[in-house]
This record gives sequence, structure tokens and C-alpha cells, in this order.
Amino acid sequence: MSFSKRCKKEVLKNETNDKFVEAELVCYLYFVGSVRIYNNKYQIVFKTTENNEARAIYKLIKRLYKYSPAIGIQKKQKFSSDRNFNVIIEDENIAFKILSLRDKYQFEDHDKLIKTFKNISQRKIFLKVAFILKGSINDPNRGYNLEIYGNKEEAELVKDFMDFFNLNPKINIRRDDHVVYLKDSDKISDFLALIGANRSLLDLENVKAMKSLRNEVNRKTNFDYANINRTVNASIRQVEAINHVKKAGKFDQLSYDLKEIAELRLKNPHMSLEELGELLNPPLSKAKVNYRLQKFIKMAEDL
Repeated sequence: MSFSKRCKKEVLKNETNDKFVEAELVCYLYFVGSVRIYNNKYQIVFKTTENNEARAIYKLIKRLYKYSPAIGIQKKQKFSSDRNFNVIIEDENIAFKILSLRDKYQFEDHDKLIKTFKNISQRKIFLKVAFILKGSINDPNRGYNLEIYGNKEEAELVKDFMDFFNLNPKINIRRDDHVVYLKDSDKISDFLALIGANRSLLDLENVKAMKSLRNEVNRKTNFDYANINRTVNASIRQVEAINHVKKAGKFDQLSYDLKEIAELRLKNPHMSLEELGELLNPPLSKAKVNYRLQKFIKMAEDL
């Protein structure tokens, strides 16, 4: 099972508070609800692509109206294994009650619809349902990306609700769909927390922590490697300069301090300047050791 499906399955298991059952049903109605006339009667049909989504809608209707809707399964194409799961309200009275929610929540007016979801919990529910029905999320091991697709009006509504929680998503047009997306891992974590996907959030944070740890180890390794390279290259220049001064017959003319540090460098070509300084009596700082060895490089250049 993909990370995205596990995340949706987790969210669908969360029980909705009785106060917000109607609001959640309204969200399903907005995204996948439609009206049809069958045998001269109005029916409401909720069409989903997953069985667990259909079951969630079924439970909401039963809790709200004490009514058990019908469930229909329909193949998307004749020879395809893909199926749609339809929750069908056959009772015309119940159908009219659900249909009236469109007017109550003012589906036809973007701004008014937003205002009907005054409660923060209702806004979280809207984003939860949008993700369940229209969303996807990458496995965090493969990168950070969360998307919710829809038509222009749906995408703008999702974006407005996300903006309310300071998630600041972007919208991209992909073929006939408008895709609302988040690529920042912290924003994705905030979104998962909002919709109640706590286990998925923990998995994401664990991956983030491991990636951060690996990056830190790599950074330190690269830093140490660069330091070693600099030390080795500097040592090679110093050894070459000292040998050049010796071949030119100038070494014996130097002071005891310069000859002492030069002999130490020749014997310990892989040591850092700090380590060389500690071998002296009294010990010298890195800066003073470097100053003396730089004299050899200057002399070699002059020669």
C-alpha cells in the first residue's frame, strides 16, 4: 500500500464529532455529490473511487438521518478492473434534505460558501475530505509533495482554506485539472496535523530527521575531507620549499628556530600545524608555526 493510501486510510478511521457530521457530509456532497431522477423521483448519488470512501459517506448519512442508503458498484470501463462505488439516496425525502444543504451552505457563491464554514474544525474537515477524495502525497523517502486536484472553483476553494491556516500553497494547471500543491516539508507536516493524520505525520517527521542526520554527517565528512586536502597540499608545498632551500645550501645559515620547525615538518609531513606546534618546547600556536614555514616558501620562491 502506498504512503498516500495509508494516510487516507488513517484519516478515514477517525470518528467525526457529532457536531460536525453535517459539515462533513456537505464536503462530500460538494466534491462528489450529484442529483439524478430515477422512476420520476429525485435521488442523490455520491460517486467515489474507493470502497472505504463510500463506507465513510454511508456512515455519515446513517448517523445524520437514521437512514441506510444503497451501495452500487460500477466498472469504469467494460474490460477494466477499476470500479466506482456509488452511495445512492433512494428515499426522496432524505434526498431533498441532503439537497437542501446546497442552499444552506451556498454552494453557488465562493465567498459565501467559505463564510458558512466559520468553525476552525469545519475548515479542517473540508481540507480532510478534499485530500481523501482528490489528494495524494508522495512517500517522504522519495521527496516532499502533496497535491489536491479539481476544477478551477474547487482548487481556489481548497487554496483559500489552506491560506487560512498559513499553508500558502501554489496552484498549477495540469491538462484539465487545477492542482493545489505543497512542496515544503514543514507545510506538509502542518497539513497532516490539521486533517488528523498523526501516524503519517510521525512517519514523515522520522524521514525528515533521518535525512537531516545524513545531510549533517555528509556535510561534516565533506568539511573534514576539505580540511585534510588543505593540510596535505600545504604540507607538500612546505616540504618542497624546505628541500629547495637545503639544495641551495642556504639551510645551515638559518636560525635554530627555523631549522627546528623545518626538521619537524620533514619528519611529520602529514601533521597539522597545531600538531607540529605541540611538538615544540615550548609549544607554539598554529599562527606562529605557519609564519615560520611560510618563510621557507618565500625563500624558495626567491631562489
